[in-house]
Amino acid sequence: MTVSVILHDAIGASPAEIEFIRESVALLREAVQAPGFGGSVRQAEYSSASWQGRHGTIRELNGGGVWDRIVQGRESGHCGDHALNLSIEIADLPDATAGRGVIGATRIGTLPIFSARWFLERCMMVDDPVNYAAHLMHQWMHVSGFVHRKDEAGKDAPSVVSRLVRRTLEPKHGERIDAQLTALVTLSVERCDCCEVTGSAPGVGMQVA
Repeated sequence: MTVSVILHDAIGASPAEIEFIRESVALLREAVQAPGFGGSVRQAEYSSASWQGRHGTIRELNGGGVWDRIVQGRESGHCGDHALNLSIEIADLPDATAGRGVIGATRIGTLPIFSARWFLERCMMVDDPVNYAAHLMHQWMHVSGFVHRKDEAGKDAPSVVSRLVRRTLEPKHGERIDAQLTALVTLSVERCDCCEVTGSAPGVGMQVA
């Protein structure tokens, strides 16, 4: 069973940024289709794999349940079409100079993914589409309905799966992975805060640096 990755929109992106985003999407597609990626997701160690339904109910999934949603391309509230559907909006989110920089933010179960302009520019500056692909995976996990618990270890499902994307791409594309960006993304993934669910209001997943 194969899953694809489809970019529908890149709102607010320049032509050069769109080209870079498309390359990152192609790398994300390569990662999720790689032999062994599904096994890595199923066997990974998660501190939590909390999935929130459209009505706010939260369930804990195991690794098999995490992979099932990915391989079926199941965005929250939709039937699976075996594709990770991405609609991205480039947003002026706070950067690290403002304190705790925000790399991305996604309202749980909905598109678009809000991706920080400063982070995209930094990835382009060092020509690192791999870390940007990992960022897109992290945010798609929120679109699918996965939420963070208050977990500073960075071992919840969005954080773990995004790192597996980078790890899968490293043997072939390692020369394009910038060490400083990896440190930034790893720190941000491990310190993600999000998803306080109050009543019927959906949570917001933020990837924080």
